[in-house]
Amino acid sequence: MFCHPHTLVLLAHFILRAYTSTRKSRDISKPLLVSAPQCSDPPKCIIVGVPPVLEDSPRNFFGKAFEQAAERTGSRVELDYFDASIIRLHSEDRAKFFDALAALLK
Repeated sequence: MFCHPHTLVLLAHFILRAYTSTRKSRDISKPLLVSAPQCSDPPKCIIVGVPPVLEDSPRNFFGKAFEQAAERTGSRVELDYFDASIIRLHSEDRAKFFDALAALLK
């Protein structure tokens, strides 16, 4: 069920809101990344980026961050979705992609 990108986006928003509502500090300034294997293409995974809950702006900065992390690492990324915060990535590139993304978002 979570192989579909839009279902994964809904799950990511739910997880982020649940996390921020249960935290004692109410830390709502952190974004969330969710990854799931692609059912139709097993060596690939879907990655979804959700901005922090406190963001009032409808803009999602993950699209540009995904592009920059892919360029820096040479990861095989497919930007096939209308929403730039959803990408497909080869599973073996996931670790180096996440490391580059973490370095970008610090």
